[in-house]
Amino acid sequence: MTPEKNDKKLTRWLLAATIALLVLVLSLQLWQMFGKKTASPEPPPNPEEVPASTNSVSPGKTAMIEDVRSLNPALAFDDLAALSAEELEQLFETGAPGLPIGVSAAAYEAERYAGTLEIDAVTSETDPELDESPAHYEVELHHPTLGDFKYKIDAYTGAVLEGAANILENRNVPLPGEEPPAAQASAEAPAPDVKQAPAEQPSQPATGEEDAKNAAFAHAGVSDAALLHCRLEWDDGRQVYDIEFRAGNTEYDYKIDAATGAVLEAELEQKPAQPSGGFIGEEAAKSAALAHAGLSGAGFIDWELEEEDGRWVYKLEFRSGGAEYDYEIDASTGAVLKAELDR
Repeated sequence: MTPEKNDKKLTRWLLAATIALLVLVLSLQLWQMFGKKTASPEPPPNPEEVPASTNSVSPGKTAMIEDVRSLNPALAFDDLAALSAEELEQLFETGAPGLPIGVSAAAYEAERYAGTLEIDAVTSETDPELDESPAHYEVELHHPTLGDFKYKIDAYTGAVLEGAANILENRNVPLPGEEPPAAQASAEAPAPDVKQAPAEQPSQPATGEEDAKNAAFAHAGVSDAALLHCRLEWDDGRQVYDIEFRAGNTEYDYKIDAATGAVLEAELEQKPAQPSGGFIGEEAAKSAALAHAGLSGAGFIDWELEEEDGRWVYKLEFRSGGAEYDYEIDASTGAVLKAELDR
């Protein structure tokens, strides 16, 4: 075979190979464009679409949320994540009928109803009661002057079920810096043409401390009791005596209406037996604390007898010369167990 024929044959083979390669490349491109489209891996998820469980919710809480959603799939994960573990547990126990308003919303509704939203000094404590009928939140508002007010808020509608409305308008005591209501009325009223009786001034409670103690003792059926404390305070807008006393191994906690002497609350609790030698008494405990502090007298803020780790102690708080003292005295021996001074 001549060299010219060899060159022509080689050229034909190269041209055929080139065409075959082009066909192969074109087929591969078409397969990648159409045939592989359904099998291509999914793109990574958008971080904004990742459930809250992978971002900020603990695995334990995530499991509780999924349990609730298994009962009611209509409830959104993120809405449930805003609830506390206690709310989720109660929600699951009741079959997850809907989404409760939450602790913050319940406190807001209570303050709105009480008219205290603009007062920073008012604090609140809220407990869910979703497993009760009707399901509700218990909200306790604390006002630094008027005392504590309790509310029940419907867990699903936010309606106020119980509680006092507009406590600032209905109060019968002045706020700090205000004049008594009688003085305000006298200053605002025009001078009368005829002589009127003087405005009634705030008076002491109709029921005294001794009468309140006797009412509590009589209700408890005891005649010989060790008084733990007796305090006059505000509760839900009215004055009450908070009285605790001990008879035998039973400790009693009473609330007596300061206006009528009626028993409002009565609780009892069994306690460890007192020391065989008895207690030194309130006055002896006060004297021991004053002697340790180097004082001859002081204004006592609070005192009570308590059992701690098998030992009975008197807890005393008193003020003198702008300083506040906090003492604990052994109820059996009179020894000073704790002494703190806050100037």
